[in-house]
Amino acid sequence: MEPKEDKWINDVLGSLNNVQRAEPSPFLFAKIRNRLHTEPPKAYVSMRVVWGMAVSFVLLLALNWQVISRFVRPEATNATDLGTVVSAMQLYPANNQLYGLWSGQNY
Repeated sequence: MEPKEDKWINDVLGSLNNVQRAEPSPFLFAKIRNRLHTEPPKAYVSMRVVWGMAVSFVLLLALNWQVISRFVRPEATNATDLGTVVSAMQLYPANNQLYGLWSGQNY
């Protein structure tokens, strides 16, 4: 390293040599212990807030139940429409004999 950089590093590292250590007040431990042993003030919540939270929780459960039941219950498909599409596109043979085409004379 260059001497200029070394001097700067030593100045930075040595800058805390002359700093005095912070001393706590003599009663700090007693104050902390007193705060730990005192009972915190009781917090009261109005009944209006309690009922509001209860109603919102029930509403949330009802909406979740409705969304879940919509996805679980399959929607009824119209069989005639499906049959019409399948026969119009000729997706299966008319006699439903899948292997009949490959037997006998056709083979």
